[in-house]
Amino acid sequence: MTNLNEFRQDLVSGDWVLFATGRALRPAPDREVVSKIVPKDKCPFENPEGHGNKVLETFPALGGADGPEKLRNGVNWFAKVAQNKFPIVNAANASYGAKTAGPFSTHAARGQHELVIFRDHDKQLHQFSVAEMSEVFKIYQQRFGAISKEDFVKYILIFHNHGARAGASLTHPHTQIMSLPLLPPDVEHSITGAERFYREQGKRVYDLMIDWEVKEGRRVVFENDHFIAFCPFVSKSPYEVRIFSKESHAHFEQLPDDLRNYLAETMLVALKKINTVLRDPDYNFFIHTAPTGELDVNPHEFYSWHIEILPKLGMIGAFELGSGIDVNSVDPDQAAEELRKA
Repeated sequence: MTNLNEFRQDLVSGDWVLFATGRALRPAPDREVVSKIVPKDKCPFENPEGHGNKVLETFPALGGADGPEKLRNGVNWFAKVAQNKFPIVNAANASYGAKTAGPFSTHAARGQHELVIFRDHDKQLHQFSVAEMSEVFKIYQQRFGAISKEDFVKYILIFHNHGARAGASLTHPHTQIMSLPLLPPDVEHSITGAERFYREQGKRVYDLMIDWEVKEGRRVVFENDHFIAFCPFVSKSPYEVRIFSKESHAHFEQLPDDLRNYLAETMLVALKKINTVLRDPDYNFFIHTAPTGELDVNPHEFYSWHIEILPKLGMIGAFELGSGIDVNSVDPDQAAEELRKA
């Protein structure tokens, strides 16, 4: 295994990542963080309504023949969407929009913060079937559509935390969906960077990236007819995996129904391989899609929605905080090879 030690610049954001694979040999800190393990009979997500969560929508179990009575009684459900009892943003924050405080800009923290709570307390997403994962994405799309109708929404972020290092306070599987009244900086950098590349080069940067990864082959983890998963050449963290549609569409919520199973298969393969190679690591994943609000440009010309899966294997140190440069101790070529073989 060669020692990779170089800076690489992201094509879209322009951010630099420092690869220093020799650091993988340094002693690891003896420090463990665990999510709060709540017994099933005391877990608030077993009966969301009974623990003060306002349930907005209930999705029935797949293939169940039971009638609506059992569904209402909480017996036969696959997922429930509830308002977060401890929201980061709040739809009631409508007293003002954007304003200033001296030289600073401020904005009311207005938005929706929902939980998608999955029925099985002990079944994590990588253990789902393709049909179940397809239903997960269907739920994401439906809630995205419902939330986007609010006139103050500028962006909707769908994200999933697994494990305490990834920010999960409870082990019971659940996804979070948040609407925001402004465009997050990371998304804005991706949008503007992709547009700039398109204007200067006359090519879609994500198409170019995917074509090159397919040609190289070394970092591809899995692909089917419509989706591809790979470890990016400029991976910000070890074993990072990104999933792209080969059709290069800007809006996740507009994914056609007949492609959802292909996405589910790709997502499951990626999660299962990460789970196998890294032995059930903590991780985050999130969906980056085009904004819901009006833009001065058409994002379909240059932007592609995608999923980023980020295992949490290390700590952020002073160099990263002081420089704004991520450090990756694993060569993405090596990471992809391990994941492919899993």
